[in-house]
Amino acid sequence: MSKAIADLKPKPTTEKKTAFWNGYHTLASEYDKEFLQKYGTDLDTSLIFAGLFSAVSSAFIIQIQPEFETTPHRLTVIAQSFLYVSLGSTLLTALLAVLGKQWLMYYSAAGERGTVETRGLERQRKLDGLQKWKFELIMQAFPLLLQFALFLFAAALSVYLWKIHPITVGSTIAYLALVASAIFFKDSPFQTPLAPFCRAIGSYMIPESVKSKGQALYMECVYLHTTCQLH
Repeated sequence: MSKAIADLKPKPTTEKKTAFWNGYHTLASEYDKEFLQKYGTDLDTSLIFAGLFSAVSSAFIIQIQPEFETTPHRLTVIAQSFLYVSLGSTLLTALLAVLGKQWLMYYSAAGERGTVETRGLERQRKLDGLQKWKFELIMQAFPLLLQFALFLFAAALSVYLWKIHPITVGSTIAYLALVASAIFFKDSPFQTPLAPFCRAIGSYMIPESVKSKGQALYMECVYLHTTCQLH
């Protein structure tokens, strides 16, 4: 009985604070583990892909370089311009991925010394900084840069091979069709990092009146489609 009564007594403020920060540390550790694993894997993938892709782009640039010793064809100039921009985007992605690994290491080093409260406050300060400076949005832009580089490489290859046969441009058209389907249809399974970005720009630039008319037209089409299926 005396033990039960002792448990009912108000606990000191220090014990409550310690219990709070211990619970905070447990939840924060779970969140940070998932956060670091997710973006660490993404950055490793970006680095590997950027290294392989830059080697391919460089080899293709070297392949078409001799054609500039004479009067180059206009399509060859366009193709090489695309290739240089593609290679630059790939190297920029590699640089940002290396910086991203350092940023994650800096964040994971939060709260290694001091009391539980001091470590918790330090960790929360860094987490607030990530949210304030849109860290996750920046990390999600790395795959977008790689896709941009890959698209330019495909465009350069299509333009260069256009001299041989026009049908080779079909690969670029197919890629653009997949990207367009992801932009205009949210239920498309071919979603890419570029699609939400383009939709956000479109929603910002298109007037509200036009969007309202478009939504009304869409609902009318859905209604007509449902009616036809019922009949």
